[in-house]
Amino acid sequence: MLICDGMGAAGYGVYGVEPSTGKVAWQLPDTQADRIAPKITTAWRGRVYGTTPNGAIALDARTSKDVPSPHVAPLLVNESTGIVLNDGLVAYPTSG
Repeated sequence: MLICDGMGAAGYGVYGVEPSTGKVAWQLPDTQADRIAPKITTAWRGRVYGTTPNGAIALDARTSKDVPSPHVAPLLVNESTGIVLNDGLVAYPTSG
């Protein structure tokens, strides 16, 4: 899934785009579902990480559904470490 975010005519939005077809699979904000668009920080292995006024979140890249969050929004992540900017760079272990 290709994740796009940025400002448009309607304001800030986040989109999940199917790369093989170019069709939008989901978009946030979604006023009908009462969901806001997070500020995206990074993505890794099907998870999209970001921040909202309510804190850090993680989304499933294919569906935009909430998934268990590490309660931080990493700027970089790999199979072993997430790097977060929090009064300096802090490394958090990942679960894989």
